[in-house]
Amino acid sequence: MGTDYIAIDQLRVIARGTLEAIAHQVKDMGAAHEPIVFESESCKRVEVDWHGDTEEVLARLTADTDTPKTKRGRPKLGVIPKEVTLLPRHWEWLGQQPGGASVTLRRLVEQAQKHVSLEDRITTKQQQLDGLMLLVAGDAPGFEEASRALVRNSKISFEKAIHSWPDDLKQILLTKFNEIAEMLSGNL
Repeated sequence: MGTDYIAIDQLRVIARGTLEAIAHQVKDMGAAHEPIVFESESCKRVEVDWHGDTEEVLARLTADTDTPKTKRGRPKLGVIPKEVTLLPRHWEWLGQQPGGASVTLRRLVEQAQKHVSLEDRITTKQQQLDGLMLLVAGDAPGFEEASRALVRNSKISFEKAIHSWPDDLKQILLTKFNEIAEMLSGNL
């Protein structure tokens, strides 16, 4: 199953589905719409250049995902080079480990990913939802109250803060809020 995305424009959910489906839906609405697009599960923003017709938008989206941005590293393996800043004693320790620095760092990251605490998962979900709200409703009445209620896990305050927002947006936000509340209560 493909990844689900949401397109939001002026507090309104105007499209849902795959990136291709969203591009078609938005372009069918006319040139006036340039929504913000998010991946449904993680609330991660997807940069979309809405200029041109549907095919041009889709071509740019495909080009962005198909074309590696750099030649360094091992692109065929999905390795993208990044910079890591460590103190000399850290580099010394890494150099003494079997397999060297890269193998050791990958092993440490894998281990950390397997042992993420519930508190860290909750914090991540709260930050994702807060980031989504900031981008689509940062200037909307009740945003600051909703953000504070999210951190406090106060559903009543959260619902009150977003009561004037469009129903489709409220539904998405409340669903995500409820997922976090379930995690806090130990049900997820």
